[in-house]
Amino acid sequence: MLDLDYKTIKVLYRQNDLKVGTIAKKLELPHSTVGSCIKRLENKGYVIYHRYKPVLLSIKGRELAIELTRHARLLEMLLINEFNLNPVDAHSECEKFNLLFSCELINKICQKYDHPKSCPCGEKILSSSGCLCEKEI
Repeated sequence: MLDLDYKTIKVLYRQNDLKVGTIAKKLELPHSTVGSCIKRLENKGYVIYHRYKPVLLSIKGRELAIELTRHARLLEMLLINEFNLNPVDAHSECEKFNLLFSCELINKICQKYDHPKSCPCGEKILSSSGCLCEKEI
């Protein structure tokens, strides 16, 4: 997944039903760049888009956004606990390499910290079907 795709999905997860122009403003990118990204995400089944209408996350897109958010929060936990980063720095670093980690490695981080329900910042960490935490509930 491209970094722009990831950022667009994150924006839509936080506030669904945004028009392309609004997303472009939030990302500080040209409308045409974000429009191309939306088309790419639509072709992959992550968003539902009709010209001049708000962009909606599809079920597949929402599931991806939840998984990416879970990855970010568990990576932040790792950076804070193992490298003593403060939460702001951990979040910033995590944004740089979140997409590089596989679900398998993220699940190992989840297991290492005994399937936490929230990250050190207090944000909720959702369970994943690929992790044992789903089976323990």
